[in-house]
Amino acid sequence: MHLSEVFKIKKQFIPFITCGFPDKSSTVEIIKLFLDEGINIIEIGIPFSDAVADGPTIQYSSFIALKNRVNIDDVFDVVCQTLKYKKYYPILMTYLNPVVIYGIERFFKKSKDLGIKGIIFADSIVETKEVFYSLTNKYGICRIFLLSPTTEFNRRKLIYDNSDGFVYLLTLSGTTGARINLPKEFYKFVKKIRKETTKPLCAGFGISSSDQILPILESIDGFIVGSAIIEKIKEDKKLYSLKNFVKSFLKII
Repeated sequence: MHLSEVFKIKKQFIPFITCGFPDKSSTVEIIKLFLDEGINIIEIGIPFSDAVADGPTIQYSSFIALKNRVNIDDVFDVVCQTLKYKKYYPILMTYLNPVVIYGIERFFKKSKDLGIKGIIFADSIVETKEVFYSLTNKYGICRIFLLSPTTEFNRRKLIYDNSDGFVYLLTLSGTTGARINLPKEFYKFVKKIRKETTKPLCAGFGISSSDQILPILESIDGFIVGSAIIEKIKEDKKLYSLKNFVKSFLKII
């Protein structure tokens, strides 16, 4: 099934985890926890030292992962291990530099061979899609572009036309990081975007509770939670807090 088709079954809660935080083996166990709860799509971050789109929490998780010497091949190994445990839709979030160093075609070929379903380049813009997304069609990996609340219509349309997994709606113009409240303008923004495209829409950045999602649940197809998950992992190594946190989101979909 194509990644975009998963959203037709039901709305999706997409957790984010930095691969290698708190260590590689723990990442495998955390993903298994997600899978045991029935989660279908998981966003896995490739650790990077200059993660400009990420706030302090995810930067910290990347720092720890890099300290653990986790690299792209380790990420692929985690995906391989967890797909053997249970089938799901892994998507990778990364930056351009690590992939260029690894080898762009090598990266996409291995992603396809392992079963990666989508890719997010946090520092790539839709206008440069031919440079860094040109191999997605060849290898059957979905393109996922970020769309911020300040994006003008012509560029929004370009993002809709070139996104074939889902459109990643940013709740704010800024970096990742759990917020107590999301900007009021975001809720109006989501409803406007819903009228403009039939592509699956997933909201992310700053989401820390299910209450933040309820006002727009009818207008979106899924939502991504990252920093708040990293914080739960930091709080409780036994992952009890994380499991309960995950359940709090799953019960609204």
